[in-house]
Amino acid sequence: MDFFIFSLFRRFEAFLIYEISGRKRISLLLFFAMMIPGPLKYLFIFVFAGRLLPATVADKKIRLLLSLPFSRTELFVFSFLFGFSLIFSATSIGWALFDRGSSPEFTKYFIFYAFYFGIMLINSLKIGSLTILPMFLLLLDLISSFVAPDLFAISSQFSPIYQQNQPLALAISVAVLSISYVMFVFGRREKW
Repeated sequence: MDFFIFSLFRRFEAFLIYEISGRKRISLLLFFAMMIPGPLKYLFIFVFAGRLLPATVADKKIRLLLSLPFSRTELFVFSFLFGFSLIFSATSIGWALFDRGSSPEFTKYFIFYAFYFGIMLINSLKIGSLTILPMFLLLLDLISSFVAPDLFAISSQFSPIYQQNQPLALAISVAVLSISYVMFVFGRREKW
């Protein structure tokens, strides 16, 4: 059992080296941008979620990644964990440096990240584009409070941005993430 856990950590380490070496500049830039407190952080998390596994699938570079000794499940889990660990680290450092007055909202960031990571991966797998559906959903979520206040009262309960009912928003985000996992692991019909 110890060998399996050690092997899993070594494989995650190899994945981290691959991710960081391939995307140094953008990862570093987004890491510093995610340190900034406030609602603008959601935009940077959105961009960062799109630069991980969904971008690899949309750019049709998934064959290269699948040629490495990782299973599809490992690729999905490692990419998701890498993304959230960078968000967690950037938020913690940004909170310690800039915003010590309030506590960091890790649960809100996790819900937002999980939802859009899943939506972007589904979009990349089925449509082949990275940002058409996710950008539409994000804009719809942002402007729903101005355009249709009645609709906003309902949608803000499960919205990945507003999260008025956080357990419901978490459940929906995990459901979207689970659907994207099933599609990525068992679908295996990417548009090359």
